[in-house]
Amino acid sequence: MRTSSDFLWRLVRSMSTAEKLYFKRNLAHTGDKGQSIYKKLFDALARQTKYDEESLLKKFSPAINAKNISFTKHYLQKQISNALVQHDSRNSEAQQIFNQVQLIRIYRQKGMTEEAHALWKRSVKQAREHESFGLLGLLKNEFEKIVLFSNLHTRYDDMHDIFRKRVITYEEYSRLMTLRDMYTETILLKRSAHFDFDERMRNKIIEMLDEINLIEEGKYGNSFWFRHYYHMTKGTLLYLLNHIAESLPVFLECWDDWKNNPQFIAEDGEFYIELLYMINYAGILQHNYALVESIFNDELNDLIGEESQRANFEVVKFLALNKIFNKTANYKKVEQLMATMKEGIKLWEPVINDDLNTTIHGSLGIGCFVLEQYSEALTHLKKASRLLRVGTRQDLAATIYILLLLTTYSMNNSKLFDAQYRETYAWFYKHKNKHVYESALVKCLHRSFYIQDTKEKLAEYKATLDILASQREDTVQQQTFNIFNFEGWLISRIQRTSYRQYVERKVKQEAQPA
Repeated sequence: MRTSSDFLWRLVRSMSTAEKLYFKRNLAHTGDKGQSIYKKLFDALARQTKYDEESLLKKFSPAINAKNISFTKHYLQKQISNALVQHDSRNSEAQQIFNQVQLIRIYRQKGMTEEAHALWKRSVKQAREHESFGLLGLLKNEFEKIVLFSNLHTRYDDMHDIFRKRVITYEEYSRLMTLRDMYTETILLKRSAHFDFDERMRNKIIEMLDEINLIEEGKYGNSFWFRHYYHMTKGTLLYLLNHIAESLPVFLECWDDWKNNPQFIAEDGEFYIELLYMINYAGILQHNYALVESIFNDELNDLIGEESQRANFEVVKFLALNKIFNKTANYKKVEQLMATMKEGIKLWEPVINDDLNTTIHGSLGIGCFVLEQYSEALTHLKKASRLLRVGTRQDLAATIYILLLLTTYSMNNSKLFDAQYRETYAWFYKHKNKHVYESALVKCLHRSFYIQDTKEKLAEYKATLDILASQREDTVQQQTFNIFNFEGWLISRIQRTSYRQYVERKVKQEAQPA
């Protein structure tokens, strides 16, 4: 459990080797001998695998005691935070421009207006190139102050020309802000669910799509970010409405734009990774596996260097490849991928959010299930269920609870199965919006688990298949079976073969010419 008292320890433990070294060098440069206790405390925190304040008090008594430990920790936290900001800003274009804004302000206040003006012109050019619209606003504010309170002499035409060279007009900037707000709202909608929406939510998505379709300039705008927000908002809304064939080209157009403007990846990689995440979903639903795999292996992704962004990318890449290899029955690659991911997740888990952690453990659970590593599948699926939050991905939650029941069913352990059935039943009872396929699967697993007669068991499977077949037009069922083919699992039971063998056979049959 996280507490405010262990924040400093978590902060220290999150630091990379380079960040720790940078902090220690900065601390040493102060020349203050009193800083040594902070360095020792820093090292002690870095060594702790679990925060233990009592041991710190014993170790550093009397220099650190119960009365001053809060102040000592706060001071160390402040020093670390300052060092982290400085370390992070070294390669940040936006931070460099912001530092220049501060320097322009200092020059101006000291009466060095010519120097302030010269730096201002360079900074404006730099901010325009990187579409740093917020910083451009700060720079314009500084120019006004230079003109108001200085003896600066410049030709009106020269300055008007500088102001006139905007990336986008004020009207376009206003629409850009609208697009950005719409995209934020779209992300929140997607976080709630990907495909199981009530009528009110569906109408909201349709209304937003109608609004975005009126902003045709998004296709041709001069601003990279104008185009990005336009494409991502439109593509995601189409995806949420299950118009996958229409959404994928929009995402691909957006990816081409990033390919032509790779300079934005270093500082804004989060937006690029979200685009890859959506290409993963839409591309695989369109069975365009080769395209998705090629994009995730493109050299453009090598530009993702920041640690947390890299972790998010590797996780999203795993999700895409795991789905592709499972759907194409390339189980040798699934095994290799799973082995790599089981090690990688230990490093990446702390820096990815709960939604992505839920999805990754769900994907690992499916991979383990197909490989018949049921105990590991149960561990990952349990973790996924614990990470689920109220109001987020309820469509995925339903799938995970059925998969948990299916896993304990396959383990043939009545104690585990009974416990999981009660948990799964309670979850669906609480949410009260079960789809027909969900009820059918849960009932089938519960009934057939206790049936001893083979013919009766097969009859139960076949009856459930008939129910699923009658609901094939249900888009929620379609999307769920794209996550895991429950229908295929039932067929494998009837054919008395493993699910893995069923998929391998099916893929071979589909590959044969008609």
